[in-house]
Amino acid sequence: MSAPTLEVRDLRTHFFTRAGVVKAVDGVSFTVERGKVLGLVGESGSGKSVTGFSIIGLVDPPGRIVGGQILFKGRDLATLSEREMRDLRGNRIAMIFQDPMMTLNPVLRIDTQMIETVLAHAKVSREEARQRARDALGQVGIPSPEERLKAYPHQFSGGMRQRVAIAIALLHKPDLI
Repeated sequence: MSAPTLEVRDLRTHFFTRAGVVKAVDGVSFTVERGKVLGLVGESGSGKSVTGFSIIGLVDPPGRIVGGQILFKGRDLATLSEREMRDLRGNRIAMIFQDPMMTLNPVLRIDTQMIETVLAHAKVSREEARQRARDALGQVGIPSPEERLKAYPHQFSGGMRQRVAIAIALLHKPDLI
């Protein structure tokens, strides 16, 4: 039997502040099998986003993972270098942020952002990258994808920006979103 796509064991991510230690994630464990969906639910401030940031290695100081294991296809992500994590992020593991403007740069056109995302992880021509971007926008139901590639994020509604963020996450057919 193959390893699960993701296995989180007793994850603990704490924030060390002047006011004391905030245990944002304290003993979380779960498994995600290939092709399965897992939802994390909880009230605001319960650690859902910090769990996601911990998995993709984007916990900023004063926070840090203080315990547990995060296994992606059997590999312990804690043992990977920053370069190896960067190669995984956006390629094999993608995150769709609650606020799409955390994904989108407001001063760059959508095509620039999507094409650069493709080129960062795939050895393809700019035209192939553009085609992938166009296809991804169509896949998430954005009408006239060729025209919309030329738009800036502020020219989309909030829901359409969320779709663009989803399209970006899907560009490399990640194993985990």
